[in-house]
Formats: sequence, C-alpha cells, structure tokens
Amino acid sequence: MLKCCCIDRCAGTVAATMTDEEWAAWEAGAKSPEVYDPPQKRSFNDCINCPLRFPCPCCVPCVRGCCCYSLGSRRVSLHQPDEWFAEMLRQKHPNCPEEFTGIWWMKDNTAAEGLLTLQDGAWETPKLMRKSAKYNWTVDACNLWGAILTANFWVRGGNHTFSRSLSGKWLQIAVVGSAANFIYVVQPGDVVKHKDGTPLDLTPGEDMIRISYEDLKGQKASFQYLARRVAYLDGSGALVKTKYYDELVEVARNSDKCCRGRVEHHIDSSQEFTPAPEQQSMA
Repeated sequence: MLKCCCIDRCAGTVAATMTDEEWAAWEAGAKSPEVYDPPQKRSFNDCINCPLRFPCPCCVPCVRGCCCYSLGSRRVSLHQPDEWFAEMLRQKHPNCPEEFTGIWWMKDNTAAEGLLTLQDGAWETPKLMRKSAKYNWTVDACNLWGAILTANFWVRGGNHTFSRSLSGKWLQIAVVGSAANFIYVVQPGDVVKHKDGTPLDLTPGEDMIRISYEDLKGQKASFQYLARRVAYLDGSGALVKTKYYDELVEVARNSDKCCRGRVEHHIDSSQEFTPAPEQQSMA
C-alpha cells in the first residue's frame, strides 16, 4: 500500500482513554440515553451538510480514480452487497466480543459515513481495541463529504481507540483531539423515545447508540446516531442479513431519488471503502 510521506506528521495523537476509576465515576453519573434527537440533523447543520452531500457523479469518482484506487479502495453497491460484505467480515480478532461482530450501519450520521466493522480491529483485550477508519469503514462514493473523509482518513491516519466500561454498557471512542465520544450498548428493557415522545424501535444485540458530548461530563450531546447491525456471519460462515439491511436499502433508494433538498435519512447506494489488511499490519 502507498503511504503519503506527510501522514505521520499530520496524524496527531489520539486522546487518552478513561481509566477504571474514571469509568466508575462515569457510570455512576451518566444516564443511559432516554431521548433520541440527533443534534446534527437540526436546520442549521442541514445547511452545511446538504451541499457537501450533493451528488457529484462526474467529478468525485474521477478524483477518487486518480488518487484512491492505488490505496486499494473499492467502489461498491448497497444493492449488491454479498461479495464485499463477506470481504468486510473476513477478518475477526479472537479478542473481539461476539456482540460487536458484524457490519454496522451508522444511521443518521450526516457526515457521509456509511458502514463499518469493529471485529477486525486490533483488540488488545476484550475491553480495548484500536482501529483505523482507513479500513472497513465506508463513505459515500459520489459526494464531496465522502471524498473529504477519505482524504482525512489517509492523511491523518483515521485512528480510533475503543475502550469498554466496567459494566460493558458503554464504549468510549478516543480520536485525535477528542475523548468525549461514546457508544451505548442497548440493553433489554431500555426505553428510548423520540423528541415527540414516540418510542424508538430498538433491538438489543442489533442496536447501539453513538453519542458525542461537549465534554466528559456527559450532560449535553453534540452528535448522536444509531449503529445498527445489518449483516454478520453465522456459525457455519454463511452471510446473514438482518432486518436492518432492508431498511438500509430503502434509505439508499430514497437518497438516490432525492438529488436536491433534505431527506430524513441519507446514504448513497454507492459506497467506497478499503478492505482491511492482515491484523498484524493494521495501523
């Protein structure tokens, strides 16, 4: 794989993960999510996101063809996923907890990120994992946001450190310049409601809630979306798609139809990603 000579200089240092003492304090004070109301989908943020997600099917793929395919990047379709889903699921670290296996859809992530895997990361223990967004982390293939993300991943390294709480209900995601990013693992009996009071349909084991807070006090969310498992390999190694795959395809179909204006959920049916290398060479 080619590597830009400035990558190491631009990557920066990933923020520190929480200690056991900090996790204990967090879990004593932090509530499980009760309301699902993604701040990034409010009108002001839409004014920024809509132009960046406007499709540029002529320009962006040409730029990608010149710059990205030498890195092993692939353009794929959500409507024909079996081959590349299997490729994304090819690697599984032995320390990865079973509940984090599979392919996860970042629903309501307005930053043009689509699907990712956690199982291929470098799981040092079942509670600590390092992963680069350069690999097995899809972005929209035909808009400016997706191109910006690809460049960011490869120039800055895309490094994420995932740390699991003592109870196992939370994951902290530490990245360059930020540690107040979390995933809540949905538990049986959890009730989460939309802002209007209607219940959010959640399935324990298939749903997680991704939340970024303004600080580590965890009082005010600045970003929120769902992580929904759309596919996994069963015990025999066969690919299984969940009910959320059908929802994902419907959202992609509606997104492709709507070239202008706001859509409630968005993901391009054309996605771009680079398959993960062997575990020992994961950056």
